[in-house]
Amino acid sequence: MNLSVGIVGLPNVGKSTLFNAFLKRQIAQVAEYPYTTIEPNVGVVEVPDERLDKLAEVISGNPSTHSVNTQGRTEWNRSTTSLRTDKPKVVPAAIKFIDIAGLIKGAHQGEGLGNQFLAHIREVDAILHVVLAFDPSASSGQVIPHVMHDINPVRDIEVVNLELELGGIKKPTIYVLNVSESDLTRDFGVPFTYIKVCAKLEFELADLSDAEQKQYLKELGVEKLGLEQVIGKSYQLLNLITFFTIAGGKMVQAWPVKAGTEMIEVAGIVHSDMERGFIAAEVCDWQKLTEVGSWLAARASGLIKTCGRDEKVVDGLVVEFKFSV
Repeated sequence: MNLSVGIVGLPNVGKSTLFNAFLKRQIAQVAEYPYTTIEPNVGVVEVPDERLDKLAEVISGNPSTHSVNTQGRTEWNRSTTSLRTDKPKVVPAAIKFIDIAGLIKGAHQGEGLGNQFLAHIREVDAILHVVLAFDPSASSGQVIPHVMHDINPVRDIEVVNLELELGGIKKPTIYVLNVSESDLTRDFGVPFTYIKVCAKLEFELADLSDAEQKQYLKELGVEKLGLEQVIGKSYQLLNLITFFTIAGGKMVQAWPVKAGTEMIEVAGIVHSDMERGFIAAEVCDWQKLTEVGSWLAARASGLIKTCGRDEKVVDGLVVEFKFSV
């Protein structure tokens, strides 16, 4: 899947800082002047999914793991005397985020390289609209001028949305309020649905362990990182669901796919050979698989279903493809 989310907004509202926090490293240049970003920065971001770890636990302790080799034959490890002790590789699903330069009033008429930036937005599948909701000068001690001269999230959204409309762009959108650390629990009372993120804090927290992050957030009265909420919401906005594959008992992988995709197309996402030689797909709900503890046990319990090429995948299925080459 090559679906992407474009990070847009006025200049200097924290788009590049948010992008860098997504990728947990400095990629986009961050500075206090307009048009720091001219060419878009592109990054692939992992989608948090607790189901992956639970499936990995099943694999690592499963004496009867299996896989399908390139000849389409199922290979079994039927050992009952030893358990796997090596930890399987976990590969999360991922989506693409693109840091696009800030828009200003008159962008649809070419102001501030607006035509170029709008062209970049037309290429994405959804929009993550970042809005500045605090005065960064107050915490930094430096004068960081807002392009509209004052902080007004509702006005800023209207400015950008008008430019998108006049530019003929209409896409599913998430609104992200870039707030100060002290405002993470504040209700801003604005007339639109939003996710609160302190972009600077999230970038800084990227260097901490998961346990340290949770402890720091607890002290702030926040349950989880704003970025996790943004990634999850972006996934939904793109109409994506997740299916899983298990390779040789050594790797469990999450795959993003559009809801309603047929099994033959799903096979092609994993490997073109599977699509060309598709015979059938055997599937099991991830939770039922973790409950019984192995694919063999799931089969014995009647939990494995065989799907044809035209059947549609649903979220949370563990899929094994039968194919010929």
